Amino acid sequence: MHLKLLFIGVSIALFTLNCSTRNQKKKPSNPTRPEVVETTPTPTYDSICISDKGLTGHFKGPEYNEEGDIAHQFSNTVANRVGEYLKDRYSKKCYLKVDLEGINIITKGLNQVDSVYYAIEMPFKRVAKCDAFTGIEHCGSWNYQPGFLLNKRFKELKEGLSERCSVGKPAYKFYKNAEGFQEYWIQFKHKDYQAACVKQ
Repeated sequence: MHLKLLFIGVSIALFTLNCSTRNQKKKPSNPTRPEVVETTPTPTYDSICISDKGLTGHFKGPEYNEEGDIAHQFSNTVANRVGEYLKDRYSKKCYLKVDLEGINIITKGLNQVDSVYYAIEMPFKRVAKCDAFTGIEHCGSWNYQPGFLLNKRFKELKEGLSERCSVGKPAYKFYKNAEGFQEYWIQFKHKDYQAACVKQ
């Protein structure tokens, strides 16, 4: 009798174990991992330092790429940084202007082929409130553009600034070198900051 009961108990245990094993879900042997997407960082070709003493910066890289004349676009970067800085300092009662006579521009390898080096030093001067400037723009060419075309573009730039944001009398200077670099830099009083200076 005891042997029969033992046999029945073992049979029930084995049956229960077999059923529970079949009902378990098999875990995947290779769990999926999050997909890693590799991105190529955008190369940095330029460097800029700016303070109350002025801006120094350079571009060293391809003259052209899929974005166009990337080296010449460094002038846009400089204009944006200087304009932002002049406005910020003016709002904090530090009145500056660009020393146009002290600007130094260097280019090496400016031939519309391969890479180029473009450096600019733009000193600032501390001045009285209404002698300061709060905006700057540029207009130029890197390939010996005829003077009359460049002058026409510069005139349009001045007129556009007067219509949009410039008040009072701007200050400007023309720069050129033996590699065909030609550029006007023009600084002006931004109407959002210095309109009161013109009314005096």
